[in-house]
Amino acid sequence: MTIVFGSSVNSLNEHETGKVPDSELYRGMSQNALYLLYLFIGRFILVYIHATCFGLVGIRVTKAFRIDFIRAMIRQDVSFIDNCSPGTVSSTISNSADMVENGSTEKVGSLIQNISMFVAAFVVAFTRQWKLTLVTATTLPVLFIGFRVTFGLDAKIEAEILSIYNRAGGLAEEALSTIRVVTAFDASSKLSRKYDDALAAAQKLGFRKGPIIGVQWSIEFFTIYCAYALAWFYGVKLLNDGQIAGGGQIISVLLAVLLGTSAASNVAPGFGDFGKASAAAQGMFEMIDRKSDIDPLADTGDYPLKFDGSVGLHNVSFAYPSRPSVPVLKNVSLDFEAGKEPVLFSDTIYHNVVHGLYGTPMNDLPESEKRELVRQACIQAFADDFIQELPQKYDTKVGDRGALLSGGQKQRIAIARSVISNPEILLLDEATSALDPTAERKVQASLDNVSKSRTMIVIAHKLSTVRKADKIVVLSRGEVIEQGSHQQLVDLRGAYSELVNAQTLQTGNATGTHLDVATDDQYASLSGNEGSDVAKIRETVSSQSPASHGLQDIDHIQNTATGGDDETLDEDKDIARKLSLLQCLAIIIFKEQRHIWPLFFFGLVSSAAGGGLFPAQAVLFGSSIPTLQLSPGDRLVERGNFWALMYFVFSLGVLVCYLGVGFFWTVASFHATRFYRREYFDAMLNQDVVFFDTRGHGAAEMTSRLSMHPQRLQNLLSINLALIIVILVDIVSCFILAVSIGWKLGLVVIAGGMPTLFGAGYYRLRLEMANEDRLAQMYLECARFASEAIGAIRTVSSLTLEEKVLEGFRGRLAECSKRELQSKMKTMIAHAFAESINLAVTALAFWYGGKLLSEGLYDTRTFFIVFMAVLTGSNSGGILFGYSSNVAKAHSAANHILDLRASQPPINTSTGTKASAATEESAAFEFRNVTFAYPSRPNHPALNVLSLKIGKGQSVGIVGASGCGKSTMIGLLERFYDISSGQLLIEGTELRDLDVHHYRSRVGLVSQETMLFQGSISENVLLGLPDNETLDPDAQERVERACRSANMHEFISSLPEGYATEVGNRGVALSGGQRQRLAIARALIREPTLLLFDEATSALDTANEALVQAAIEAFTKENPGRTTVSVAHRLSTVQRCDRIFVLDKGRVVEEGTHAELIQKRGQYYEMVLGQSLDREVGGGPETLT
Repeated sequence: MTIVFGSSVNSLNEHETGKVPDSELYRGMSQNALYLLYLFIGRFILVYIHATCFGLVGIRVTKAFRIDFIRAMIRQDVSFIDNCSPGTVSSTISNSADMVENGSTEKVGSLIQNISMFVAAFVVAFTRQWKLTLVTATTLPVLFIGFRVTFGLDAKIEAEILSIYNRAGGLAEEALSTIRVVTAFDASSKLSRKYDDALAAAQKLGFRKGPIIGVQWSIEFFTIYCAYALAWFYGVKLLNDGQIAGGGQIISVLLAVLLGTSAASNVAPGFGDFGKASAAAQGMFEMIDRKSDIDPLADTGDYPLKFDGSVGLHNVSFAYPSRPSVPVLKNVSLDFEAGKEPVLFSDTIYHNVVHGLYGTPMNDLPESEKRELVRQACIQAFADDFIQELPQKYDTKVGDRGALLSGGQKQRIAIARSVISNPEILLLDEATSALDPTAERKVQASLDNVSKSRTMIVIAHKLSTVRKADKIVVLSRGEVIEQGSHQQLVDLRGAYSELVNAQTLQTGNATGTHLDVATDDQYASLSGNEGSDVAKIRETVSSQSPASHGLQDIDHIQNTATGGDDETLDEDKDIARKLSLLQCLAIIIFKEQRHIWPLFFFGLVSSAAGGGLFPAQAVLFGSSIPTLQLSPGDRLVERGNFWALMYFVFSLGVLVCYLGVGFFWTVASFHATRFYRREYFDAMLNQDVVFFDTRGHGAAEMTSRLSMHPQRLQNLLSINLALIIVILVDIVSCFILAVSIGWKLGLVVIAGGMPTLFGAGYYRLRLEMANEDRLAQMYLECARFASEAIGAIRTVSSLTLEEKVLEGFRGRLAECSKRELQSKMKTMIAHAFAESINLAVTALAFWYGGKLLSEGLYDTRTFFIVFMAVLTGSNSGGILFGYSSNVAKAHSAANHILDLRASQPPINTSTGTKASAATEESAAFEFRNVTFAYPSRPNHPALNVLSLKIGKGQSVGIVGASGCGKSTMIGLLERFYDISSGQLLIEGTELRDLDVHHYRSRVGLVSQETMLFQGSISENVLLGLPDNETLDPDAQERVERACRSANMHEFISSLPEGYATEVGNRGVALSGGQRQRLAIARALIREPTLLLFDEATSALDTANEALVQAAIEAFTKENPGRTTVSVAHRLSTVQRCDRIFVLDKGRVVEEGTHAELIQKRGQYYEMVLGQSLDREVGGGPETLT
């Protein structure tokens, strides 16, 4: 191109001097236009090929990164995973991988293209005039050194920022996955401040990044225009000395240097993406390269030929890596001769159970045989009954982490998964803790049956679970203190005997007489036949309730297996296009970021000035060309030096403008991204619980969105938006200049080239916006799958599902990659056209400009000003649509953020319409003919015309089979949902008429699944206090008092750091019982008038349960106006309650005190017998559990 251009300049100069006639000039210009047209076609084809190929490379590289990252995570030992939040995994899979892809697709092809253009341009320049080229090239070292220094500093800061965002993502995931606790304790503002503290650190680093980006851009453009100045200065000297044949050589060299330096400058817009990609890849490489001490995928280690199930521990001592100074086991020696909280995957029941066959020969059986094995395992685990009642039976989806099922149902599915492969060793860690008494008894019977041919190790707090064990081992403070059979240990009258006494259930009447104890056979006869018993406790879909985290719509989840993704995508599309890009930017910049208007103002001025410099360059270029027509002499040197000075002054202006562009926009973008990350997080936390029950709104998906959407918005608001403004100002001003100087040539070239350019750009933008929503949703699904697998790493490891998880992840990624490649192949057509159109525009300008020149309508100066203006504008137009991907992603992200923030959740924004109408006679709460169905299943009530009334200060127990509606009642009392019909009265006032936040401040909740947050013990307990009380002088004293009530103070005081001890991600530094007691302390510190326990003591051992129960009772007696509601399967928890309600299928079927219900010999009585232990103490029979 430079050779063609130089030849044309020589022809024009000779035409001006009369050496070339008009007809020959027109013929020569037309011929050069034809050459340029050939170049356009060739460039279009080559750009399309390299862009598509590198797009494919980027997709595959990112896919490999994601897979290797997940493989590396799965290879790590559990202690390492415990210190990694699943939110970090989700953030890395979505945000970090997205950064890697942004920096490794067609941008790499463009980088190679620009490097080759740079090399080729200087080769041409050296061949045309080596002296001039050599002098001009002296600016290059400054350019390269500036790039090297600033890029290194930028990448280092970006890596620190990314690390902070990943940690913040971990905090967010923790909060979003425990949204019920956050809602119940109104803790959103506390967690938001904690999240914002992390963002503040990232923002501070962003301020340091601003000057670096400014220097990077200003040095680049400054050195380019300094090269122009040198070319003019030294070129005119050579021309004057006769060392150059004509001005065309100077122009050829100047244009070659222009193309070369422009190629170098075109690399700069990608440096931001390259820096982020480098930082993201570095973080992922650190994980990928990490070696694990316990590697489940390694092929090393012994493979015993025979395994008979014997297990032995010999002088074993152990402390968790997070607390090495606190031993858990001390020299334990045990021989066994020949988990607690179940974790399910978001898949069907069948696939969750069949996971237990993975790694065994049975995994290769035909599908029909595996289905039969699954059914038999579920029958053994007493799960087949409720499964057969589900709409899709074994093909029913269980929801996010099994959220669709109740706690007992999840537990039975987990047991079925464990026994399906007929293992030699079966480990049960509180395996029946979430089962109701009837179900527990039958599951225990099946476990007793399957244990006959294998070694079974049972960890239990319920002693009925281990009663028939061959050997029972009692541990205390990490040491074995007793071992033997149940009867042997009872006869010792030691620690085990005390535990048995603590679990005694009184089966007597009100006068204290005792009933005869039923044996197993007698119990079977009491229950009647299998069918009638199943009828009593059968759990149907209509009566299902969530465990502690809600129920999802079974039918909806099932339907989404085929159509749900499309429905979610349609919803996302509607949101993504709700506001136009200009509306989003207007809201963000002019309305909500007014506090940083000075930054945006100076950034806008810098960008506008930077864009306005391009037409000034066209004027400079066109005005300087006639100088080359002068004869050698002082006049030539004087004019040449003048234009050299003008270019140097021009380079100083560019230096100032781009310093401002880089600095102001970068700093402003970090201000804005901190604001919108916090706002987005707040909006998520403020949603009603039902929002998180719907598909696409799980913790992993929302954490990915929180990481991805603000980052995409920042990518646009930073240097990219600045350059878009520069380009738009450049295009408009260049076209105005072209039309005002030479309207004929200007209009022809603009009308001939610009509509096709903008049409191609618009086509690309529309394609990318259309595909962005679907691809984003697909990648969110991948992030959810990975986060779920890492969050359930103990289950994955115990079932040797590592390869299965990788296989599933690969399959999901393959589908994403396929669709993304299809999209790339279409959008790259527009990209190639936009990259090449400047050659076609140049060809048109040469052809029509030559015609005008040959007809005497234009002079050389006019032609070159118009030509350079149009050429610069068309080049900028091609670059403009290179930002279409960033624009499409940011547009979608901005709409998602603004839409969620603008939403008004009906429950959490309720301020109430009435004050409490409480009187001394008012009940604490009353369910009056309440019917409730979860919003996604309006035709399947979970509570069915339920009526019950609780007086103030009463302690109430709610019992019944799994899925009967117990936890639903807790959810309604916390107002996670509103009732469908009837009345829920709180001290005589409708609950929905009360201010929801004030009401919840009077309620304390302890859930079945303990939810703790990163931070110290004190910080976790203080979450129970309102914001305005956490800084009170006596706040720490209240923390300690609550911990004493929960039997936690002595343990905490024994820790090296006491109440400042960090609990780790989700409280992994503490045992299950310790976490539960801390959750109880968090509820007690509120001094609530209504205290709700949803299986609150299920994870406590017998001794601690008794102590905590005593503390709760003491708390209730000391505060007679406070009401306690306990949902329990372990009946010892509720036997001393003032009132016990037995629920079945959403209705109250029995009520009374423990003694009254025993006398009725109904369902409650059968439950008591189901938890009985037969023993002799003091010569008399007593029934205990």
